[in-house]
Amino acid sequence: IFDPGINIQLTIILEILQVVVILVITYIAVRIFRTVVRRVGGTVPGGLVASFQQIGSWSIWVIGIIIILSQLQVNIQILLLLLFLGGIAVISAYRNILTDIAAAQFISNYQAFKVGEWIEVRNHYGRVIERNLVHTKLVTPDNEIVVIPNSLLLKHSVVNRTRSGGLRIQIPLSVKRGPDMKSLEERLLEIGAEMRIDLVPDSSPQVRMLEVNDEGARFVLMLYIANPAKRDQIVSDVQKRVYELLPELENPRHSRA
Repeated sequence: IFDPGINIQLTIILEILQVVVILVITYIAVRIFRTVVRRVGGTVPGGLVASFQQIGSWSIWVIGIIIILSQLQVNIQILLLLLFLGGIAVISAYRNILTDIAAAQFISNYQAFKVGEWIEVRNHYGRVIERNLVHTKLVTPDNEIVVIPNSLLLKHSVVNRTRSGGLRIQIPLSVKRGPDMKSLEERLLEIGAEMRIDLVPDSSPQVRMLEVNDEGARFVLMLYIANPAKRDQIVSDVQKRVYELLPELENPRHSRA
């Protein structure tokens, strides 16, 4: 004799088994996803990898729950609407990161700069020590670390000082009224030429007069140096030599005596 109670019990058992199987498969899928993201995300910051793992894991669990509810014939329209709104919120929150990732791909394709090269962007100047999908990290001549979002590198001009044949530095100098300006300019050029070991081959020092007034004059000595890392050292050496020279130029009679 057919027993309806046994049929109901078998149906419940089968539904429970289906739920268990779906949960197990979902759990395995989450583990595989987190492992793949961790291995693939070698060039991505650790915090971002963790965020991707978390968001992806939640998404897989949500899909698993939706499948379970469908098997149990539960109305999931409201749940799908909430998930849709949540997805829009996540995309909105991560839109800047997505822009940085797209910019990283563009920079990589065009090889604008490489790790180890010196670049200048906006008010930042330094050597590239790290480049990943989200940001580019520089170390300045003052040993400060600057982290620049990749999207910023597309919005502003990037000057590659390593590939441009050297770095032009301008050394401002001020002198009091008295020295012969022509002699001073010649001596400044001589000081610049003395730094030729650090200059770009075939480049020559240049001197420009910025201002002359009753109190004195302001000059700028321009040099093209081969190694941007030595910028501060060269500026210091030149200024030291110039100010050692000033007493001789300001008091020529005393120096000849």
